[in-house]
Amino acid sequence: MKRKHWILLGVALLIVLVVVVSILKSGNKPDEVEAVKVVRGDVAPTVTADGLIAAKDTVNISSQVMGEIIAIPFKEGERVKKGDVLVQINPDTYQRDVASAKANLDGALVALDQAKVTLAQRQRDWDRAENLFKQGIYSTSQHDDAKLMLDQAKLGYDSARTMVQQAKAAYQRAQDYLAKTTMLSPINGVVTAVNAKVGETAVMGTMNFSGTVILTVSDLSQIITEVEVDEADFPRLKMGQPVVVTVDALGGKKYDGTVIEISASAQAGSSGVQTNIRQFKVKVLITNPDAQLRPGVTARVKLIADKRKDVLRVPIGAIRTEEKNGEQVFFVFTAEKGKVAKRPIKAGLSDDLYTEVTEGLKGGEEVITGPYRFFKTMREGDRVKVKLIGDEEIQKQQTGIEVHVS
Repeated sequence: MKRKHWILLGVALLIVLVVVVSILKSGNKPDEVEAVKVVRGDVAPTVTADGLIAAKDTVNISSQVMGEIIAIPFKEGERVKKGDVLVQINPDTYQRDVASAKANLDGALVALDQAKVTLAQRQRDWDRAENLFKQGIYSTSQHDDAKLMLDQAKLGYDSARTMVQQAKAAYQRAQDYLAKTTMLSPINGVVTAVNAKVGETAVMGTMNFSGTVILTVSDLSQIITEVEVDEADFPRLKMGQPVVVTVDALGGKKYDGTVIEISASAQAGSSGVQTNIRQFKVKVLITNPDAQLRPGVTARVKLIADKRKDVLRVPIGAIRTEEKNGEQVFFVFTAEKGKVAKRPIKAGLSDDLYTEVTEGLKGGEEVITGPYRFFKTMREGDRVKVKLIGDEEIQKQQTGIEVHVS
């Protein structure tokens, strides 16, 4: 009985020993972490915004007279030259107005000639009456009558001259309206929109009502996109700044650009943006456009605010922060001989993926980037197994993560 007791006790101790050893082994098993080697590269902070592709020079052709459209010679997409006829409004009414105004002008000119003759005659009558009055032949009444007739002739002449000026203005206005029935292209370009059809009535604009935009001509030799940039990013904007424009409609095709215009004052954001956010309008000229790039498509714009070349950099997700002596300090975890080490650093510029390291690293270190769940419990001296990753994995890790480093 005693021997059986010792056998059971031995079996129990063996089981406990196996369990303890198993626990100790599992506790010492290193965690697998992802890391990157610290190497030199470029860091380029960007300002991002969305916009629409547009032609730098676009002209909306609107009618300045009312009438039936009888011809639109060009179709959308066709090229036009400066001076080409784009739209023809029925000129019949305006031709009659010109003829009527010309007749009125001719009549006013005849009346002016008559008034001129009458004035000359009354001037001679007055000169004779003045002479005869001095000789005592004409009475005061006759003298005054001659003066009255001369004054009336002068007034008649002035009135006739005014009527001629009015008739000329009416004639010129009628000619101007007639000329406006034929709309010419003001630039060389492409018809990018046709909004009316032959047979429709063109409506002229007023102060409170915009007229009919019949078609649009754009100079596609220069393509721009206009974006709105938050006021917080305004200090990072400058003329001539390099830009990368991505057009999703063309399969994410990228174009180079440069900032050509920055608005002088901030405006309220467009619809959908918080009303307390002020924005600056920025125009970007695309420097390498092609035939695929068309006005109206959306574009994602990255303005390269600054660039540091050949600097030590680490993924922004690898940078941790803590408060020390009342100040915020930055550090990274590195893997050294299979164990975690904490390395204080000084950070510089940041872009979408990387942050420049100005102090604390020399290059070649393996900086731990993830998985992120380990960062909550990671301590110096922890055993780790390193899996080195590349740029694609880094980009996946950074998705949805925003780190601000001043």
